[in-house]
Amino acid sequence: MVKPRMPKKMGRRDFIAGLAAAAVTFVAGGAIGRRLFPQAATHSVSVVSASLPPPWTNVVDFGADPTGKSDSSEAFIRALTHIEQSAASNPAHETLGNDTARGRVKLYVPEGCYLLSKPEALMRHSYHSKTLGLVIQGAGRGLTQIYYRNSKAGEYLLYNKDTWLFISISDIEFISDDVNNNFMYSYSEGSAQNYTFERCMWSGSWNYVFHLEGTNTNSEMTWFHCNFSGVIRAGIYVPADGGSDQFLNYNFYSCQFEVEEGNYLVFEKGGNINIWGGSIIHYDRDKGGTFFKLMNGGHFGGVERFLCIGARFEHRNKNSKLIECEWNDGAVSFISCDMSSQAFQLAPAIHATFRSINQKMPSITFQSCVLMGKHEFRYLSRSWESPHNIVYESCEFAHGLMADEFIVYTNDESSLPDYKGGRPQVIFRNCRSIHATHETGFYDSDLGFQSNNRAVLTKKLISIRNAFGALPHNGEAESFQLPLGAIILNVKFIGKPDAVTSEAAADYWIETSEQVPARIAAVYAEQASRGFQANIDPVFECNTDAKRKLRLCSGSKVDEPNGGAYCLIEYIG
Repeated sequence: MVKPRMPKKMGRRDFIAGLAAAAVTFVAGGAIGRRLFPQAATHSVSVVSASLPPPWTNVVDFGADPTGKSDSSEAFIRALTHIEQSAASNPAHETLGNDTARGRVKLYVPEGCYLLSKPEALMRHSYHSKTLGLVIQGAGRGLTQIYYRNSKAGEYLLYNKDTWLFISISDIEFISDDVNNNFMYSYSEGSAQNYTFERCMWSGSWNYVFHLEGTNTNSEMTWFHCNFSGVIRAGIYVPADGGSDQFLNYNFYSCQFEVEEGNYLVFEKGGNINIWGGSIIHYDRDKGGTFFKLMNGGHFGGVERFLCIGARFEHRNKNSKLIECEWNDGAVSFISCDMSSQAFQLAPAIHATFRSINQKMPSITFQSCVLMGKHEFRYLSRSWESPHNIVYESCEFAHGLMADEFIVYTNDESSLPDYKGGRPQVIFRNCRSIHATHETGFYDSDLGFQSNNRAVLTKKLISIRNAFGALPHNGEAESFQLPLGAIILNVKFIGKPDAVTSEAAADYWIETSEQVPARIAAVYAEQASRGFQANIDPVFECNTDAKRKLRLCSGSKVDEPNGGAYCLIEYIG
């Protein structure tokens, strides 16, 4: 029997909130003696019924030490026992068609630091009654700390063996000083599911914060405004051996994963994952990890979807990776994310890797993102047998001037012939380099089409003018650069009659920047004021640096800038 503690004084807000309950239970007089409300009280009024458990169970009433000086493991286990024993059968089980029990007690952990040395002090695998509803509530991040100092590897602070579902844990900081410690193990064959974590922190050193295994569910999990810091081998880990493609629907809202070293999400099976905002950082200058690891191909249909919107990333060293993806289907999307803040002090390194394991990749989209470093696409000898779909749209790039400096292709079977047909085509639309100038503004391209065995190309039509919005004159030239490997299909020179008054010749051409420039297209008219027109199909391949760096030139006798004329260039690639 737990010795009751005398209630402290109740504040005005708490008194009002508990007035109704106090009126009902005042006569009972407090047979159990645990406080209904965790806050201090101003009236010695017992609000506990002798026949019903209180809505809050305060762990301090079970002997927990909020100073952190003594081990509170046994106190938490006593509180946990009370929660388990208070679970009740569901009166509506016939209507609902199942006999899952219902939790009836909420555990409150007031402000303070609680030292726990024993595993499974917050949830244990020995509890076998399937129960819906568990609430563990702290006073706030930093206010309530649970310091887990377990000395045995492979143990967990919470162990759910397909028993608890609809769990809510909030406003607690969990601390570990051993990288072998684990926070929660959840095994599910259809019951364990639907967890919510609000304003929680995991600090210090952890192995797995969440380790999910089983054959079904372990789904519908949500994290609101949570923090991960220190060294974390895996924030959420789903292993290939022991996990399931039935684990789905994970949502992270405005969470911080700011660690010295570690991996955020490691899914060796499929998943349906959403990241909504937040700050994601490897802050060490040498140690890194991979924020998102979506591993192995061949998952079930409908279980490969990853979406990250509005998050901010910092790669502070070359070992910090955004993503490693081997999924073979579904969609991987980053929208309005920024990864560029450290680009000013790092040389370009590979920060994202996508791998085709002799199969198609997921549909990969980066939209309205600011990216740094390089992205790598790896392929095998039969990757050419499947179509790939990769698009960067309205993105900005912190390293390099053109798309060929951003993408890296790697053959993962170097012992075999290089089946380059498996190199995925990568499409860039409405993109630019952060360092782009008027000469290097044309970033859009269909990179890799020269090798990919089933490339779908789009024609790009560009216009060249000078700073005054006209074609150059007096022998001047306008320099510009096309993507490496682009093929110029057509050049049009169009000058409207009477756009200028000059009676001098209209003399324009496009040439390469080779030591001996090659003319690709030209137009000449005896009198510019009469207008001019030329339509040339050069089919010219820009396959070297000198051939892609081009100039629109004017003859020395062109004496008037022509704002009514056009130089239009159509290319693919």
